[in-house]
Amino acid sequence: MIPLLILGLLKEQPASYGYELLAKMEANYFEYFVRFTKGSFYYNIQQLEAKGLIERVFSEPQNEGKEKNRYTLTATGEKEFKRLFLRYGEKNEPITFSFYTPLLFEDQVAPEQMVQLLEGQIAQTQEKIRLIEAALANPAEQLRPNFLKMMENSRQHHQVNLAWFQEQLAEYK
Repeated sequence: MIPLLILGLLKEQPASYGYELLAKMEANYFEYFVRFTKGSFYYNIQQLEAKGLIERVFSEPQNEGKEKNRYTLTATGEKEFKRLFLRYGEKNEPITFSFYTPLLFEDQVAPEQMVQLLEGQIAQTQEKIRLIEAALANPAEQLRPNFLKMMENSRQHHQVNLAWFQEQLAEYK
């Protein structure tokens, strides 16, 4: 998914610096949809360049001796963006919430362990809702058009999970 994000951002803003793309990913809360780090981002930049999907348009030497690279999509990169857009856009995968797997064996652990796990899930879910609400509190003109809809949908999913965790916890108390 990181390649799709990079290609899409370069499609929107050709001749961007790598750090500009990363900053845009962070400012637009892309981490809510894809896990990435600075290292994974720059690794993907290198891979996209090696595959001929993006190219450096020029480099500027920096005071510290580092180069600043601007990138743009190649014709092959444009095709790859369209392919990845459809590939990920057509997916509708099953929910793979890792907490569900331990629940299959709840009868094999002490009730106190289940209480601890559920309380942890409740706290994590409340934090996710708080972060989403903080993101939604930004002025709407700074956020991507569909972002507000996607985040509202995500918040609703987390609220449903929170209610379910609380119901499960009530059974142990």
